[in-house]
Amino acid sequence: AAPAVDGFVAVSQKGSASTSLFSEVERNANFAKLAGGYLFPEIGRRRNAYLEKNPEMASKIISLGIGDTTRPIPPHILNGLLEGVKKLGVKETYTGYGAEQGQALLREKIASVLYNNLIEPSEVFVSDGAKCDIMRIQQVFGPKVVSAVQDPSYPVYVDTSVMLGQTGSQNKETMQYENIVYMPCNPENGFFPD
Repeated sequence: AAPAVDGFVAVSQKGSASTSLFSEVERNANFAKLAGGYLFPEIGRRRNAYLEKNPEMASKIISLGIGDTTRPIPPHILNGLLEGVKKLGVKETYTGYGAEQGQALLREKIASVLYNNLIEPSEVFVSDGAKCDIMRIQQVFGPKVVSAVQDPSYPVYVDTSVMLGQTGSQNKETMQYENIVYMPCNPENGFFPD
């Protein structure tokens, strides 16, 4: 057996005098169930292939691929970012990590400006993004639940279910996973699942 060094195992590679260290931590087998490829590069490839055959359509395509900025950051937003960063460089105004539900002033502005004071600032939650929140919510329920997703769906909704072990295998014909309810969104139902 290979010698263990602080939780790692030294493994000699065949045909090589070098030695690598590998963790003994078991890999989450659910990751192997993920379908290959990332959606947005595939959308880009299909769009480009279509445009090669149909160049006259270039001005008519509405891209539903990965978002990209097309204009500079507006001055008032840029100034706000710069002022916020400056505060982090001075001991008297340095804040460290903010509150877990978001900065109080920002939550107050969201409640008053965006929601016209119809909600309280305490009802506002500012997070680091929907992808992380979706995973966190699913972690609360664990692997023994059935998830429902709109179809078509943003990949993270399905992928997080797969990674958490909430699904079975992927059906190669339908490209859908067992133990997920796919709710069709199409012209016939007004793009709203039943």
